Formats: sequence, structure tokens, C-alpha cells
Amino acid sequence: MTQEDLVRYVLIGAAIVIALLIRLRRIGRWQRLRAGMLWIVPAIFTGLAAMILWQFPPHGLEWLWVAFGLAAGGFFGWQRGRLVEIRVDPGSGLLLQRNSPTAFLFLGLLIVVRWALHGAVGLADARWHLGAMLVSDIFIAFATGVLGAYRLELYLRARRLPESREGR
Repeated sequence: MTQEDLVRYVLIGAAIVIALLIRLRRIGRWQRLRAGMLWIVPAIFTGLAAMILWQFPPHGLEWLWVAFGLAAGGFFGWQRGRLVEIRVDPGSGLLLQRNSPTAFLFLGLLIVVRWALHGAVGLADARWHLGAMLVSDIFIAFATGVLGAYRLELYLRARRLPESREGR
């Protein structure tokens, strides 16, 4: 490991810690949930992922790896979405959401798993012959699955709340 690699890892680690600390401050606070806007981030990310996959498409069986990344991301995103509390404010009728401490730990676990997999894939590359672009495609598909399933779960649960003004 060179000095530049160490600096890069420290900066990435610091950015992750700062992002997690910001999210940690929000735990337990009710925040407004705009159910009608939940599609925007996954749509943008899906568009970006599609552009990357169109420009550097996987070949043959590599699509199975990408599909596995998307399915795994969907599973984890759905589980993360289930950990978020949703309720209707009785006074205003607006939807509110609150992340639980378990959701925060789950998010931290996802970051650790992603970091560990990134290192493991580098070692497995020699054995399974996964190229750097395929690894990137798998992670992009995973992130797309997490974002899409997380927000879909929130949307579906918000629609089931009968007294909400904005759940429809």
C-alpha cells in the first residue's frame, strides 16, 4: 500500500463516518415523507445505470452477475425500507417517517459489506476472471436495487395508510 492509497482510504473513511454521523443525528426524528416524490431518485439512478451499462455492456454470462447484484440490492433495499416507521400526522394529515436505530445499523452493515466485497472481488478476480468494469456494473446494479426497492417499500406502505392526504 502506497502513501497515496493510504490517504485515499482515510479520506473515503472520513467521508463515510461524516455521512453516518449526519444520519445518526436524524434517528428518532419524524421527517416529512413525500410519497409522490419517492420515484425521482431511483429513476435518475436507473437512468445513469442504464447509460453506463449501454456504454460498457456486460457480455454473455456476465449479465447473470449484474442480475444477481440487482436482485441482492433489491432484497437489502426492501429490508431497509421495512425498518422505517411511517405514520400520518393527526393534525395535518401529512405522512411522516422515522428511521430506527436498527435501520442505521443496517445501513452501516451495508457499507461494511460493500467495502469488504470490493476487496474480496479484487482477490477473486484472478480466480473468477471478473474484470474491473464487470465489478463496477455489479455494484451499480446493487445500488440501483437498493434505492429502488427501499423507496418502493416506503411508497407501498404509505399508500396503505388510509387517513393520509398524500399517500395516493
